Amino acid sequence: MAGRPRKFDREQAIDRFLQLFWQNGFADTSIDDLQSAAGIQRGSFYAAFKDKETSYLLSLERYADQFAEQAKAAMYSQTSPRAGLAAFFRFAGDFLANNTGRGCFLLSSIATNPPLNAANMQFFERITQALRGPLQQTCERVKTMGELTDKETAHSLGAYALTQVLGLNALTRSGANPKTIRAVAQLAAANMQN
Repeated sequence: MAGRPRKFDREQAIDRFLQLFWQNGFADTSIDDLQSAAGIQRGSFYAAFKDKETSYLLSLERYADQFAEQAKAAMYSQTSPRAGLAAFFRFAGDFLANNTGRGCFLLSSIATNPPLNAANMQFFERITQALRGPLQQTCERVKTMGELTDKETAHSLGAYALTQVLGLNALTRSGANPKTIRAVAQLAAANMQN
């Protein structure tokens, strides 16, 4: 016999954890918050999710998969990879303008690097690669197609693109209004195509 069956929906619990971590951040989300969101007692929480770090990573993985798919769709929607990066900036601006005050869970996690143990840090790096990888691949395509300027490398362009969206995320989290967020994203997109 495998013990008593769980009386909660694990997938729904992860969705609720995602909202908590996204709103409060890793440090300001407690085990009590998580078990309350899941509707389970402490022992059941640890049996189902192991610890706070694992709950965070499961939430981030779910979010990253969804966000990265949308980001890739924007990047790959254009025939020119440079235009794809511009489309990504516009996508990010629209997404962030719709999440004023809390920004993007994945970008915020990349910016803050939560305090995780070594094994979980490797998992975190793999999750964040869901966004970093397609960005860098698109920048490599910019190089392959001869669209780099004299002052750019594929690596520096990838770092620039990540810096732009991290900056947009910081602007969003600071409470900037949606119109400003979209305008800054449009400026980044226009600069990418010059």
